[in-house]
Amino acid sequence: MLDAGVAASTARSVLASVIVVCWNSTDVLGRCLDRLFAQDYANREIIVVDDGSTDDTADIAGRASARGDVTLVRSRHNRGCPSARNLGLRHAKGEIVAFIDADGFAAPHWLGEVVRAFGDDPQIGGVASTVFFDDNPMVVNGAGGIVNRQGWAADLSMNESYEDVRIAAHALYPMGCGMALRREALQRVGPFDDRMLNYYDDVDYGTRLWRAGYRVVVAPDAWIDHGFGGAVAGDSARKRLLCERHRMRIVLKHASAGTLGAWAVWEVRGLKAARMKVRAQKLRSIAWNLRHLPSAVVSRRRLRQAPAPPEELLDSSWGDGFPVGVSLRLAPAPHRAGARIDVSEPEALYQLLHGWFPAERVGERSYRWAATRAAVLVHLEAPAERLRLDYAHVPVDIGGVDVSIRRVGSSDPLAAVWRTRLAWQYLARSVENHPLALEPGDYEVRFVADRGWCDPPHDTRSLSFALSSLSFEGSSALAAGGLDMADAGVEQHLVHGWFETESSDGRVYRWSGRHAAVLVGIGERASGITMHCRFPPKGAGGVSMAIRSLDGRQRFWRTDLEATDPDWREHELELDLPAGDYLVDFDSDSTWSNVAGEDRALPPENRSLGFALASLSFTR
Repeated sequence: MLDAGVAASTARSVLASVIVVCWNSTDVLGRCLDRLFAQDYANREIIVVDDGSTDDTADIAGRASARGDVTLVRSRHNRGCPSARNLGLRHAKGEIVAFIDADGFAAPHWLGEVVRAFGDDPQIGGVASTVFFDDNPMVVNGAGGIVNRQGWAADLSMNESYEDVRIAAHALYPMGCGMALRREALQRVGPFDDRMLNYYDDVDYGTRLWRAGYRVVVAPDAWIDHGFGGAVAGDSARKRLLCERHRMRIVLKHASAGTLGAWAVWEVRGLKAARMKVRAQKLRSIAWNLRHLPSAVVSRRRLRQAPAPPEELLDSSWGDGFPVGVSLRLAPAPHRAGARIDVSEPEALYQLLHGWFPAERVGERSYRWAATRAAVLVHLEAPAERLRLDYAHVPVDIGGVDVSIRRVGSSDPLAAVWRTRLAWQYLARSVENHPLALEPGDYEVRFVADRGWCDPPHDTRSLSFALSSLSFEGSSALAAGGLDMADAGVEQHLVHGWFETESSDGRVYRWSGRHAAVLVGIGERASGITMHCRFPPKGAGGVSMAIRSLDGRQRFWRTDLEATDPDWREHELELDLPAGDYLVDFDSDSTWSNVAGEDRALPPENRSLGFALASLSFTR
């Protein structure tokens, strides 16, 4: 490791050139340059390359030159990003050359951290910045990247929350926005491949660095907010075409001869399986690569003795489905946040922060699956006393999901003001009502699972649960008298631990899991409680029952119900409770299940059942 003092001294002595590549960037270039002028690393020069813009990009750069050391280089025609990089390189004097897009907005310490990452290790040829989304700045756009066997690239840590991300030490390539290169490596590796109009030129260059004997490291504290836009980026069909043809070129230039046959077989498979529009893009990409095959062959010959990049930087997967399991790129709009989220409504997108997949419909309901880390933003106009969740579990036990709520803009924004745990149950749908007390304001609701569930090859996502709706209610006032599982409004009483409604023997009821709870209201002072319940057909223990304050901290009453035969029983119990709203906890000593009908004398039951409740009422 390089001593911090030595690194700082080295950083102060190195000239760093920053090349800003832009095309029709009137809306963003001024802000980009403002951030570069604010860098705390003084030994720098800024070079703006205008790649044939038809707007006022050059004028903005020209006016900026009066504020600092800015060189404007213009191309008569739009020749693409690699060509613009090469044009900038011809004017750069720095020992370190860093690239940033016109819609890249660097943190004040960015350039210093980039230079520091090189240190005095001559084997580090490239540095990848840690890039965030400008419109969702706590979510990572990427921190370097890797490719799979088919040539598809994926930015590392893409769409992950910075709070939970694990930044890699090395990457196959540095993302173009924030890519930095050592002068010595540039001279040895050569210019960028300008046959690639846009996209994948950074992938190619990173691969060439590794094959030339250099390493690409990631600078975790070299931060850039990326606008992630532009004319070409907005045209998905055009972008897809460019990515198709350039990822093929990456393989043709760098894949070992022994893998090209397998690659071709997968290309044919992908071509046959593709929809008409995608197939047309693939065919156009193949034709383009055939036209440019001679230059790819020349590159292969030059590198025939060069080593391959490390295997750990190459994903072993084949095919077009890469990267797999990545959640959506989201752009929340805090000013449009409210106290409820229904994933069936388009407006829900404005409140999703990170970790969510596209909406799906199952029967009459819409859900969004969450990754193992996910969050939403809510705005409360009035105090909230209840959180209502409508969600679905994954089909196997992953240990549950932790839910926490944090106040946005507080002095300690990472401190939870409320938390609970969604215990896993073998249950398709769960409706829960959690008492709480929140003042008006903005809040982040965060969902965390220690591990996720996936079902490859059908589903490669790592999933924790599926959200249907979430809402904060202004009052937890309940209808007095208790609850009846047959009532249409019974869901407002359920806190956790209940399965779907069932009916038999003329009764409507719900089975509980090992732990369950309900909310009840008492209109007048109660002297007794009546319950209609039953136990499983075999092996169940008793149930401990407690009545508590809504926050669960104060217990007013407790009793134990002994397990009986599986017939319905009426239990009449004495108590003394004043009017009010209460939390009723049920904890079963054990549960019963009959997985795959192992006990042939009893019906199959995959759920773990505690007891069944039909009704609960209070008497005066």
